[in-house]
Amino acid sequence: MSQSNSSFQLIQTLRSPALFRHRFRYNRAASLSQGDPLYKLHYLGMEKIYSLDLEQAQGVIKRFVPQQAPEKVGKEHVLVVRPRYIEVKEIATGLQLAKTYLRDIAFCATDVEHPNVFLYICKQQGLQLQCRVFWCSSAQRAKDITACLAQSFQTALRDCQGGEANHTGPSQVDGMSLESSHHPTDSTASADLRMDRWRKRRGGATPCPLRAIRRKKRTDVATEERL
Repeated sequence: MSQSNSSFQLIQTLRSPALFRHRFRYNRAASLSQGDPLYKLHYLGMEKIYSLDLEQAQGVIKRFVPQQAPEKVGKEHVLVVRPRYIEVKEIATGLQLAKTYLRDIAFCATDVEHPNVFLYICKQQGLQLQCRVFWCSSAQRAKDITACLAQSFQTALRDCQGGEANHTGPSQVDGMSLESSHHPTDSTASADLRMDRWRKRRGGATPCPLRAIRRKKRTDVATEERL
């Protein structure tokens, strides 16, 4: 009986370092959240693209998706959804790898051929488009991230519209001038068509409504200049 107990204690001793490392990684990831939604995943990388065409994003996915499971070849990361932006950090070091404001995101999506893949396309440095690709531990997690960002887009849009209701004329939100009403433009309709094509051919896609407001602002400014 005593020999059996000794063997059991030895097994527990051998397992304890792994358990400690697991708890440390969990606590470390939780500390990066600061109360905001947080998702553990693998950040595969970023590539510059030149349009929102499907072929551009498809090419990026094919180049980044690894042949073997990313957890065996890459570092662990977290994607944190803040009220006005999202950020990507390394779990081990807490190093911030990317920070993207919601207003700069064109859309986020999951992929049909690679259901564990989540991506978003954003505008950086003027008009330069960037596609950031992530690998999730499950297809459901990729969908959860997309749904969370969709909710964040809607919340940010309501905040913008709520600010407009309390002011006359243009208002300022995050340095972005907003008019008191929004009318769809040709560019907005074109973007909507692109989103429909993505949903049918590639999976779920969530466009950012704040971009429609910004396009409307640029259209109004151009109209005033012509007048």
